[in-house]
Amino acid sequence: MLASELISPDFPVLSLEDRLDKAINILHEHCVFHVPVITGNGFEGLLPIDLIIGNSDSNKPVSDFKNDFIHVFAYMDQHGLDIFEIMARHDLTSIPVLDMEQRYVGSISLNVLMTKLSNFYSFKTVGGIIILKVGIRDYNLAEISRIVESNNAKLLILYMDTNEENDMYHITIKVDTADLSHILATFERYQYEILFSYPSTLQKSQLQDRYDFLMKMFEL
Repeated sequence: MLASELISPDFPVLSLEDRLDKAINILHEHCVFHVPVITGNGFEGLLPIDLIIGNSDSNKPVSDFKNDFIHVFAYMDQHGLDIFEIMARHDLTSIPVLDMEQRYVGSISLNVLMTKLSNFYSFKTVGGIIILKVGIRDYNLAEISRIVESNNAKLLILYMDTNEENDMYHITIKVDTADLSHILATFERYQYEILFSYPSTLQKSQLQDRYDFLMKMFEL
């Protein structure tokens, strides 16, 4: 899933000569807060409409806000996960795509990107979520994978959130089973601190009760 496959063909653009009212209309019609400003095939920057929406003079040209432009973009051969990370870091609702000659090719909207990512097997597959607290020096991907696989499960997703103040990782993993009891017990045996799991034992019991009730209703 490369940037070239995610481009929205009808994504709106602005020129430096366009007025603010056009930018605000784009916001209302397309629900995007970041619109690329283009000169010919050249990318000038992203106009953050949310910063100028309260401006009382809607006749001002976009060029008056060049100092507010966001100079962030992706290349055509960048992967969707890399693009998602860039958009999340800069809090963008869209990102322009350039070719290797720095020419503007099109834009990717956050909605399109999220829809594509949600179709990944690892995201679509029903499973359980576990969050572990691990010291940075103690992190061992091979061991975490081995613990999951030793309990007849597969590791679908793993990502880390770092707390540099106390040298700890919060590691979120998704596995392909909702029965986490044996996996959790193994993590505890290896002295991992478990911050969160879903479904929990209580939630599993509630789900089972609802299922049993539904089956009884069918028998009536």
